[in-house]
Amino acid sequence: MKVVLPQPDWIVGKHALMNLHAVLRNGRTEVDPRSWRIPYQWQGCHYQDADDQPFLLLINSGGGFVEGDVAELHGTIEDGARALITTTAASKFYKCPEGGTSRELVDITVGAGSLLEYCPDESIPFARSRVERRTRIALEPTSRLFATDVIAAGRVHYGDGEAFAFDGLFSEFEVTVAGAPVLTDRLICEGEEVGALRRLWDGATHSATVILHAPDLPDGIEEEIEAALPGDRVIASGATRNGNAVIARILTSEAWGCHDAIFRAWAVARPVIAGKAARPIRKC
Repeated sequence: MKVVLPQPDWIVGKHALMNLHAVLRNGRTEVDPRSWRIPYQWQGCHYQDADDQPFLLLINSGGGFVEGDVAELHGTIEDGARALITTTAASKFYKCPEGGTSRELVDITVGAGSLLEYCPDESIPFARSRVERRTRIALEPTSRLFATDVIAAGRVHYGDGEAFAFDGLFSEFEVTVAGAPVLTDRLICEGEEVGALRRLWDGATHSATVILHAPDLPDGIEEEIEAALPGDRVIASGATRNGNAVIARILTSEAWGCHDAIFRAWAVARPVIAGKAARPIRKC
């Protein structure tokens, strides 16, 4: 695997780094932290499903991103390995009064015949924040993937609400197969564009993108997922297929409504891509 090393100009405590390596060992997948740098912390993983797939909770002990903070996650899932990666809590981006930017960068490579389930909690841009977030997942044709990307409009229940009060947001979620893009989802807005985003979301405060990929997806699975998405607080949803990938979009008026819709999609997808049923992820 490629290990990204700290640069001399990185400030300790301001630039988090984690290099993860998932490899088959001792009859199961094990995850090694090749290196990490605070505020990312390593506390191991657990086997929630009592099988050979580890569940890893990413821990950023900083509690959130202040102006100029950066967090980088780099991971390699070796051929034939399988892992689930999630977070302990939402990514919170605080105000940037000096006009700087906070950044969260994720870059994961998934090998042939491997499985990655990547399900982080939502990102929340607070009032006056400036956010750059990029998630890139590289697959092989035989890789299996279930991944989510969730963005909140802000602290929607704080005081009178802080929805759409951020100064700038650049968000990119990209998945490639053998180097060719199957999903490139970008959200870019600042200044007056933030107000336009509020109108486009039409009452929604949370947006989710879901993608699953496998070389043997059955016919009609996109229709099953689309039928499963509607529910309480879901304002709009839909799913489409692109070859061996299915992509779903969800707009909701509450975070929990978004999480519930994602779980319903996972309940359809997981038996196909992982050979087992979905069940709530333990985070404590």
